[in-house]
Amino acid sequence: MGVDDFRAEARRALERMLEDAQQTDEREALIERYTDELTILYGRHAHALLTEVIEDARMRLDARLSPDPIRQTIATMQTTVQDLWNALWGPGDIRR
Repeated sequence: MGVDDFRAEARRALERMLEDAQQTDEREALIERYTDELTILYGRHAHALLTEVIEDARMRLDARLSPDPIRQTIATMQTTVQDLWNALWGPGDIRR
């Protein structure tokens, strides 16, 4: 899951909202419903991203603690902080 997946799902939700807006005059109820839906969507994607980052950091830490010197050498060339930073704020720009 990434920014593109979140964007696609948010777009589908907004398209549904616009369709629903043409069929009802209850603007406040519609806004509340889709605000809740987008909040849940954001939470799901944020949780998936954090899980991915933690799993990657765990694998790298396991490699650093490994008795195998080759795995240790490879692992120490990349710091966990850099990996976390790249995973969270990576090369893609969230603002489009």
